[in-house]
Amino acid sequence: MELNEFHAMLGQTIMFCQTIEHDIKLIYSAMLNGSLSKNLETVSRWSLGATLKQLKKLDFSDKFHYISNSDYKFLMQITEKRNYWCHSAYTNFIYEKDFLNSLAYKNECQKLAQDNAQLMNVGKVIENVRISAMKDFDRV
Repeated sequence: MELNEFHAMLGQTIMFCQTIEHDIKLIYSAMLNGSLSKNLETVSRWSLGATLKQLKKLDFSDKFHYISNSDYKFLMQITEKRNYWCHSAYTNFIYEKDFLNSLAYKNECQKLAQDNAQLMNVGKVIENVRISAMKDFDRV
């Protein structure tokens, strides 16, 4: 992978993390009683982990669940993935001599491609959940 492709894919991966987090907060805000905008204003200050814990509790308060247990487990990893890509990815290879041909760079490229694909798929699923929740709770 060329370095400019790495840069672009990394940016896209971070975008997926951000949109998933925002959609999670919208879903939770839509499911709460009261004003959607006021709920979102409050929830927007929470971490993703805190929001997911509250959403799961609310989501599992009846027999119908928007998100499965296994999907909640994956979603709890997003903060770690985002932090990795924001704070560690480049330092794992950038100081290597001829880093573009290094094993460290190739490993980061593979890891990035894998995380990017996973997050893209999860993002589509969470987007559909957001759309459903907004309709189900008359927030459209």
